[in-house]
Amino acid sequence: MYKFFKRNNKEIFRFLISGLIASTFNFISYRAIYLIFKNILFASISGYSVGIIFSFVFAKFWVFNNSFNQPLLKSFYLFCFIYFLGGIEMSLVIVFLNGLIENYKIAWVFGAFVGSLNNFLGSKYFLFKK
Repeated sequence: MYKFFKRNNKEIFRFLISGLIASTFNFISYRAIYLIFKNILFASISGYSVGIIFSFVFAKFWVFNNSFNQPLLKSFYLFCFIYFLGGIEMSLVIVFLNGLIENYKIAWVFGAFVGSLNNFLGSKYFLFKK
Protein backbone atom coordinates (compact mmCIF):
# COMPACT_ATOMS: atom_id res chain seq x y z
CA MET A 1 0.00 0.00 0.00
CA TYR A 2 2.84 2.37 0.89
CA LYS A 3 4.52 1.69 -2.46
CA PHE A 4 1.28 2.47 -4.29
CA PHE A 5 0.96 5.85 -2.56
CA LYS A 6 4.61 6.66 -3.07
CA ARG A 7 4.46 5.74 -6.76
CA ASN A 8 1.19 7.63 -7.37
CA ASN A 9 1.42 10.53 -4.91
CA LYS A 10 1.42 13.21 -7.62
CA GLU A 11 -1.72 11.80 -9.28
CA ILE A 12 -3.45 11.28 -5.94
CA PHE A 13 -2.72 14.87 -4.89
CA ARG A 14 -3.95 16.22 -8.23
CA PHE A 15 -7.03 14.00 -8.04
CA LEU A 16 -7.91 15.45 -4.61
CA ILE A 17 -7.30 19.04 -5.72
CA SER A 18 -9.31 18.60 -8.92
CA GLY A 19 -12.13 17.04 -6.90
CA LEU A 20 -12.26 20.06 -4.63
CA ILE A 21 -12.29 22.43 -7.60
CA ALA A 22 -14.98 20.42 -9.42
CA SER A 23 -17.06 20.29 -6.23
CA THR A 24 -16.76 24.06 -5.91
CA PHE A 25 -18.06 24.57 -9.45
CA ASN A 26 -20.79 22.01 -8.73
CA PHE A 27 -21.92 24.00 -5.69
CA ILE A 28 -21.70 27.40 -7.40
CA SER A 29 -23.79 26.13 -10.32
CA TYR A 30 -26.25 24.42 -7.99
CA ARG A 31 -26.69 27.58 -5.93
CA ALA A 32 -27.03 29.91 -8.93
CA ILE A 33 -29.54 27.70 -10.73
CA TYR A 34 -31.55 27.21 -7.56
CA LEU A 35 -31.68 30.97 -6.97
CA ILE A 36 -32.83 31.57 -10.56
CA PHE A 37 -35.34 28.73 -11.03
CA LYS A 38 -36.25 27.75 -7.43
CA ASN A 39 -36.20 24.08 -8.43
CA ILE A 40 -33.93 21.94 -6.26
CA LEU A 41 -34.00 18.86 -8.50
CA PHE A 42 -33.07 20.86 -11.60
CA ALA A 43 -30.40 22.72 -9.63
CA SER A 44 -28.86 19.54 -8.20
CA ILE A 45 -28.79 17.73 -11.55
CA SER A 46 -27.33 20.80 -13.26
CA GLY A 47 -24.72 21.37 -10.57
CA TYR A 48 -23.72 17.70 -10.62
CA SER A 49 -23.40 17.81 -14.41
CA VAL A 50 -21.13 20.86 -14.24
CA GLY A 51 -19.03 19.11 -11.58
CA ILE A 52 -18.70 15.97 -13.72
CA ILE A 53 -17.56 17.99 -16.73
CA PHE A 54 -14.91 19.78 -14.68
CA SER A 55 -13.82 16.47 -13.11
CA PHE A 56 -13.46 14.88 -16.54
CA VAL A 57 -11.41 17.74 -17.99
CA PHE A 58 -9.12 17.84 -14.95
CA ALA A 59 -8.72 14.04 -14.92
CA LYS A 60 -7.95 13.75 -18.61
CA PHE A 61 -5.58 16.67 -19.01
CA TRP A 62 -4.09 17.34 -15.58
CA VAL A 63 -4.40 14.39 -13.19
CA PHE A 64 -3.56 11.56 -15.59
CA ASN A 65 -2.03 13.60 -18.47
CA ASN A 66 -3.92 11.50 -20.98
CA SER A 67 -3.11 12.24 -24.59
CA PHE A 68 -4.42 8.88 -25.80
CA ASN A 69 -6.44 9.32 -28.98
CA GLN A 70 -9.60 7.74 -27.62
CA PRO A 71 -12.61 9.70 -28.90
CA LEU A 72 -13.53 12.44 -26.41
CA LEU A 73 -17.22 11.49 -26.26
CA LYS A 74 -16.43 7.82 -25.64
CA SER A 75 -13.99 8.79 -22.88
CA PHE A 76 -16.61 11.04 -21.30
CA TYR A 77 -19.29 8.32 -21.32
CA LEU A 78 -16.89 5.83 -19.76
CA PHE A 79 -15.88 8.43 -17.17
CA CYS A 80 -19.55 9.00 -16.28
CA PHE A 81 -20.08 5.23 -15.97
CA ILE A 82 -17.10 4.89 -13.60
CA TYR A 83 -18.40 7.78 -11.48
CA PHE A 84 -21.92 6.34 -11.55
CA LEU A 85 -20.57 3.08 -10.12
CA GLY A 86 -18.64 5.08 -7.52
CA GLY A 87 -21.87 6.83 -6.54
CA ILE A 88 -23.67 3.52 -6.12
CA GLU A 89 -20.81 2.13 -4.04
CA MET A 90 -20.77 5.27 -1.89
CA SER A 91 -24.51 5.06 -1.29
CA LEU A 92 -24.38 1.37 -0.38
CA VAL A 93 -21.54 1.92 2.09
CA ILE A 94 -23.39 4.84 3.67
CA VAL A 95 -26.62 2.88 4.08
CA PHE A 96 -24.82 -0.21 5.42
CA LEU A 97 -22.55 1.64 7.87
CA ASN A 98 -25.28 3.95 9.07
CA GLY A 99 -27.34 0.84 9.85
CA LEU A 100 -24.44 -0.56 11.89
CA ILE A 101 -23.19 2.49 13.74
CA GLU A 102 -26.14 4.89 13.40
CA ASN A 103 -23.93 7.86 12.57
CA TYR A 104 -24.65 9.28 9.13
CA LYS A 105 -21.63 11.62 9.19
CA ILE A 106 -19.08 8.87 9.78
CA ALA A 107 -20.94 6.66 7.30
CA TRP A 108 -20.65 9.44 4.70
CA VAL A 109 -16.88 9.77 5.22
CA PHE A 110 -16.33 6.05 4.64
CA GLY A 111 -18.74 6.06 1.71
CA ALA A 112 -16.98 9.03 0.13
CA PHE A 113 -13.64 7.26 0.55
CA VAL A 114 -14.90 4.10 -1.18
CA GLY A 115 -16.53 6.11 -3.99
CA SER A 116 -13.40 8.22 -4.50
CA LEU A 117 -11.19 5.14 -4.49
CA ASN A 118 -13.39 3.60 -7.20
CA ASN A 119 -13.23 6.81 -9.24
CA PHE A 120 -9.45 7.14 -8.95
CA LEU A 121 -8.65 3.50 -9.71
CA GLY A 122 -11.24 3.24 -12.48
CA SER A 123 -9.94 6.39 -14.14
CA LYS A 124 -6.28 5.44 -13.73
CA TYR A 125 -6.38 1.77 -14.73
CA PHE A 126 -9.43 1.51 -16.95
CA LEU A 127 -10.04 4.83 -18.67
CA PHE A 128 -6.77 6.78 -18.75
CA LYS A 129 -4.37 3.86 -18.66
CA LYS A 130 -1.01 4.55 -20.22
